[in-house]
Amino acid sequence: MSEGTLWSTDLGAPLHIDTTANPDVWGYLHLQIDKKNFKEWLDLHLTGLATIHGIDLTRKLRRFHKTFYEQTIVTLRDKLQADEAFIYHPVPLTYMPLVMHATRIHCDARDASACEGVTAFTVPHPGIPEWQQRTGSIPFPSPHLGTDGVRVTRSYPADSNIMMTSVTYHWHTRPGLPDVVLRGHHDDPEVIAAAMEALDDFARTLRLPGTD
Repeated sequence: MSEGTLWSTDLGAPLHIDTTANPDVWGYLHLQIDKKNFKEWLDLHLTGLATIHGIDLTRKLRRFHKTFYEQTIVTLRDKLQADEAFIYHPVPLTYMPLVMHATRIHCDARDASACEGVTAFTVPHPGIPEWQQRTGSIPFPSPHLGTDGVRVTRSYPADSNIMMTSVTYHWHTRPGLPDVVLRGHHDDPEVIAAAMEALDDFARTLRLPGTD
């Protein structure tokens, strides 16, 4: 991976979406970071989690997480244009990390369904047969982002062996404020199921800086 693709000199940008979540449970994934700071962050992150979970931090685990986070930073920052990303610490290091990313969407439509791209949260994936997908949604108000919110869960086959599960929160805010979307996915449905209460609690902590 070329340094020009991953590493950024645009450091210290203000937060677009903030949280008051417990830092012992949720970590911040820097989407704008240079090589030196990334290495220092990764060492501290992995060492801390290995201590919490009581496991040996092997070279294989280090390589796995280094590759995962490098690819994740590029995908979230450059492809999905995420504003912020957060890591759920209770997932053991032997599993794929659970990363939730938050993005602002500018839409002043009266109804959330009129916002471009929002219907994709609830519409079945066009490339996967509907009978292989499971989708559910519930209203999801936020103390900071308003009552017009929804949580959508979806399970779908990534291949013949892996069933991906995604969780998406969307809040349609009052005119003049950007909507907020929080999304994440994992290749083990049991991880999402075990984390769902914590995900809901975390989602309720999100806020737009300067609006409270």
